[in-house]
Amino acid sequence: MKYLRWSLGVASLTVLLSGCTHIKFRLSSALTDLPADLAADFTYERSSEAPAIKVLESKREYCVKRVTLAAASGRTTTNRWITLDYYDLPRPGKTPVILVLPMLGGGYSLERHFANYFASRGYASIIVRRDRRTGSAKAEELNQLFRDMVVDHMQVIDWIETQQDLDAGRIGIFGVSMGGIKGALLLPLEKRIQAAALGLAGGDLPYIISHTTEPGLVKRREQELKERNMTLEESEARLRSVLKFDPMRYASYVDPKKVLMVLARYDTVVPIKKGLELKKKMGDPETILIPANHYSAVFSIPYIKSQSFEFFEKRFAATQLATGGDLTRARTKTSRTVLPPDAE
Repeated sequence: MKYLRWSLGVASLTVLLSGCTHIKFRLSSALTDLPADLAADFTYERSSEAPAIKVLESKREYCVKRVTLAAASGRTTTNRWITLDYYDLPRPGKTPVILVLPMLGGGYSLERHFANYFASRGYASIIVRRDRRTGSAKAEELNQLFRDMVVDHMQVIDWIETQQDLDAGRIGIFGVSMGGIKGALLLPLEKRIQAAALGLAGGDLPYIISHTTEPGLVKRREQELKERNMTLEESEARLRSVLKFDPMRYASYVDPKKVLMVLARYDTVVPIKKGLELKKKMGDPETILIPANHYSAVFSIPYIKSQSFEFFEKRFAATQLATGGDLTRARTKTSRTVLPPDAE
């Protein structure tokens, strides 16, 4: 039975990959700088509080540390904390770092899978754990939620710049589904990011929220329609009047050379037409189209991992070449003394 399941899995993966379309990036028109008035929405004062750090897990390959940062003072009225799971590598010199942006819900198993993969390939990885408000936010709260998300990740990059063993000149982001949507919003607003692998993402949040088939969001949408005594069309129109921070608003300011998109042809959770619209607005970056829906795309994870890693390697090499940095990167494992979980 185990062999049968393995055989079916390999067969499914073979069928999926045989229908993949890999569209390379072609040089497009000149990049337009982000206008100052759009950037002004995301200004913040850096927190002066020192981060709290605790070791969660120690392995020969990496040490996982829980890092807690105080959120920047700004437009929220309550104190918040930014929580990271940092995969610290026992390697000499500065290492590239990948920020893994989580999906809407779940227990971070998929995010840990990707973080572990990138760590095994020589990249420090950081899972930026989701804001606790994400799962219950109302329409009126979404603007603040997405604005805070962008600023939180800017603060994470501020912290990366203070770490002697992390290379702030080689920062990438990786996100799937809601993580991909977050990444699509963050990238044009944060120029320190050099590469982004965005999976199953899209723009036009009012449409996505109004038409997604994701069961949890469908249930919440139906409940809100009933409470407000509104039609779906009225609700979508209301969202368009309320939502300000949408990936589509900033997509034309993305450098398409920095982006690898992975879209599923039959996606109805993040409707594929909105993924394609975002791709076009971004300047048609390198894109992989897989013959799957939002959930069956899981069979393509090995391919997505390898293609994302190759893309990061290409982008980081180009970054170092442009800045005159050393193109070599140590990959051999070395020893580093790590503290037990309660020692920090």
